[in-house]
Amino acid sequence: MDKSPTDAHLARAGEVWRRLPYATAPMGWQLARTEALFDGLVAGAPPTIRWYMPARPALVLGRSQGPDRADLAATRAGGVAVHRRTSGGGAVLVDDAALSLDIALPTSHPLALTDLTRSYEWIGRVWTDALHHLGILDASAIPTAEARALAALPADDPLRLACFGTLSPYEVVVGRRKVVGLSQIRRRPGAIYAIGVHLRWRPARLTALLALDPTTRAALTISLAGAAAGLDELAGRPVATPEIMAAVESALTDRLGIILTPGPWLAAERAAAQSARERFRPMRSPAVPALTSAS
Repeated sequence: MDKSPTDAHLARAGEVWRRLPYATAPMGWQLARTEALFDGLVAGAPPTIRWYMPARPALVLGRSQGPDRADLAATRAGGVAVHRRTSGGGAVLVDDAALSLDIALPTSHPLALTDLTRSYEWIGRVWTDALHHLGILDASAIPTAEARALAALPADDPLRLACFGTLSPYEVVVGRRKVVGLSQIRRRPGAIYAIGVHLRWRPARLTALLALDPTTRAALTISLAGAAAGLDELAGRPVATPEIMAAVESALTDRLGIILTPGPWLAAERAAAQSARERFRPMRSPAVPALTSAS
């Protein structure tokens, strides 16, 4: 593996990062815990990573997407909670085939570049290394110039509704199919990079939960099948969650020279997550009762 000049300049060899325990919990809790990482940074926590999956399926909308983007009757019938995250982008269905990773860095950290686009570069390279280790040798992080050279989608293109329907710089692709999605949240204490990958890509499950007419839904399902891919398809075999986590963590340490050390949540983070739960309760409309089983 060759390090880029950027990696070599920004890496802090021997720096200790905290690895929080892998967790399953309702998605409202997971989103609250992501926000709580900022409180950890304020309390002096080191750079931190955490892996998670939801305890139950959830449709997570981007910051600018309202509840009208979801077919709330369909989500209610399917027992799927609907949440809005604080990062941008489109909708994503998180379930037992969607693995998420948060990386929290303090503002002063050299990897938390003020250039928001370039700040993704090292993450794209780390995930590319990891996918190569998993046997997905065609994976690459799409450079800024290539991503911006792609034809812009019309404003009303349904692909814009889905997180994995569009491409941004340094997201990991095979061909032009998105494999690893990236987003971030910035606050005064630092940056949280929210990263997602599908073990299995099943776009029909997502489109069935969006507020679309049948013709548009069918067309979007076909478009999404060509816009993204799951790891099982690309690797030609099932890829287990622990295998993915190990590959990414190995790439983090190999490329950046950091040391990952298991650690617990701080008291400040636990309190902040509890306080934030209300903000991330499932969305609802007057016509559709709230789900009682989520978060």
